[in-house]
Amino acid sequence: MPDTKRTPLVTLLVIILGAESLLMAGISAFLLLEFVIDAPDFVGTALFLTALCILAAVWLAIITLGAWRGRSWTRGGALVWQFLQLAVGIGSIQGLVPRPDIASWLVLPAVVAIVLLLTPSVSLYLARDDAGDDERPEE
Repeated sequence: MPDTKRTPLVTLLVIILGAESLLMAGISAFLLLEFVIDAPDFVGTALFLTALCILAAVWLAIITLGAWRGRSWTRGGALVWQFLQLAVGIGSIQGLVPRPDIASWLVLPAVVAIVLLLTPSVSLYLARDDAGDDERPEE
């Protein structure tokens, strides 16, 4: 198997995923603080949204750690997150109150991460065996 050392593109991908994870953790903390400080109009919706944001932050943290370690299962999860982020970003351009500033903060990192996930060096790095050894059985 060819050498699968961590390249600068892999490091850039991990930085993007880590930043997204930290931002989701910050959003989760903000929602928790808002839930405690101000009584929501719809408690069930507020609890569900907060729990969903916490779950997304944890999921992103796990994907980031897995990408850093070169685990193959991280590629699919990272792509799903980037496409979801891309959809939200494009949706923020449209609607009653378009917000292109928010869209740029969502769309640009998502596009860069998608391109990075599809580059050969990152694909090779993330195609390593999940057991940690660099040799795969011949098929």
